Amino acid sequence: MRLLAVAALCLCLLSACRLRRGLEAAAVRGPSAAAPQRPSAAAPSSASSSSTAASPFSSLPQRDGALRNGTVVPHHYMVALYQRMAAHRVPGRRADTVTGFAERARSDASPAALEQRYLFDISSLPDAEEVTGAELRILRAIPENRSLAMSPEGTFHHLLLSTCPSQDGEEPRLLDSRAADTVDAGFSRWEVFDVWEALRDWRERSLSGKLLCFLLRIVSDQSGRLLPPRQLGFSKPRPQPHERALLVAFSHTQRKENLFKEIRDKIKALGSPPFLEPPDPGQEGFPKRRKRRTTSAARTGGRGHGKKAKTRCSRKPLHVNFKELGWDDWIIAPLDYEAYHCEGVCDFPLRSHLEPTNHAIIQTLMNSMDPESTPPSCCVPSKLSPISILYIDSGNNVVYKQYEDMVVETCGCR
Repeated sequence: MRLLAVAALCLCLLSACRLRRGLEAAAVRGPSAAAPQRPSAAAPSSASSSSTAASPFSSLPQRDGALRNGTVVPHHYMVALYQRMAAHRVPGRRADTVTGFAERARSDASPAALEQRYLFDISSLPDAEEVTGAELRILRAIPENRSLAMSPEGTFHHLLLSTCPSQDGEEPRLLDSRAADTVDAGFSRWEVFDVWEALRDWRERSLSGKLLCFLLRIVSDQSGRLLPPRQLGFSKPRPQPHERALLVAFSHTQRKENLFKEIRDKIKALGSPPFLEPPDPGQEGFPKRRKRRTTSAARTGGRGHGKKAKTRCSRKPLHVNFKELGWDDWIIAPLDYEAYHCEGVCDFPLRSHLEPTNHAIIQTLMNSMDPESTPPSCCVPSKLSPISILYIDSGNNVVYKQYEDMVVETCGCR
């Protein structure tokens, strides 16, 4: 009997173990393989989530398609720069414009070449802008052959960046240098060189050529010999647009930019339909809403006569959508913003928060006494703030620019 009881107990334990293993396996497998579930579009997989988080494009406005000119892909650095500088505006910042010149497409140099050249077309850089700095950003990718990176020349080298030799025999001029360790070749990184001197010299000498050329060489600290840059991960074969070398120019506009003129230039350069161009204020037929509104206010004496009394001067919403204007083929971000506008009457007595000028006070007083002889003062912006715009210029370069006087902060009577 005791033997039978022991056998029965063992049988029960074995069944319980099998049942537990079956439940654990079912929990790991999830749904039956005969009816697999498709991943939900609202809940992307972890792989896609990580790739999206790593890309600076994730927080940019989503577009229905590619840029209309079909040739420009914003560099990751320019997108990240826009996000950083637009979120933290610094009053009085020296550089208000940053232009990214992508390396011109060229055939890859031989893997055994001892130097690499980088060409940039900077002809679209305005002469009116004061260049305050420039840097060359070159991607150093993981070498395709890790064994070649650990060369017998040692593990310590120097990166030398210079100007290219000119056609008239001018020798290369060293611009920047830094130590490089092959141990660092285990991950991708951007090497950033100071090239302000070269860009400043190019502008001061008014060189006729449109191209600015840089020469990269690598010298072994152990032997003093040149090494192929490809050996340390430079010049990745068939690079993606965001992997190409980037020349970044920091500049300051010496005069306040006229956005109206610049918009017309960009639209014409990118071949947008004529009906999308903003009207010229000097042309006949340009709407004069401010004048009509002032005349109407003068008839009523600015006192809100009629069925609906006019509100006093204050800030009102004005949402600007660049996509609706047809400018989303060259404006990358933002695609819309809140500009606000000023609306309302300036009647007597003027409120102190409207910060009226002495002239506005006198004009408003005269209007209250004789509305037919003197129009009321106007409700206009008294304080404006800038916004940052990331756009494509006429040379197909991506530009970050801070435009002044784009958002109404307060309104006043003038």
